[in-house]
Amino acid sequence: MNERLLGAVEDRTDDLVALTADLIRFPTVNPPGEAYRPCAEFLGERLKKLGFETEFIRAEGAPGDSDRYPRVNVVARLDGRSPGPCVHFNSHIDVVEAGDGWAVDPFAGVVKDGRVYGRGAC
Repeated sequence: MNERLLGAVEDRTDDLVALTADLIRFPTVNPPGEAYRPCAEFLGERLKKLGFETEFIRAEGAPGDSDRYPRVNVVARLDGRSPGPCVHFNSHIDVVEAGDGWAVDPFAGVVKDGRVYGRGAC
């Protein structure tokens, strides 16, 4: 199972690198919380193309949510073909300020020497 999983990830390396670089290009800096909606919609569209039912839910009343900077969550569901355990993945799309000292634009999603550089990459 592990070898099959690792092989599947390796087969998708180019897509995973492109996705990472694309996500870095959304400056979802918190505070104030810019670019949440565009980033959430980008993720939702990718998930829809994979067959997920997607919904966008604003976190009204949550810390940091405002009309100017709405906190938009993506909820996606993909029903399996047979009964079984449920997998729940929870994450966030925001980053803190980039700070000083970057050798590359922190929101350019630069791919160089087999690595992705930018705010939020690790």
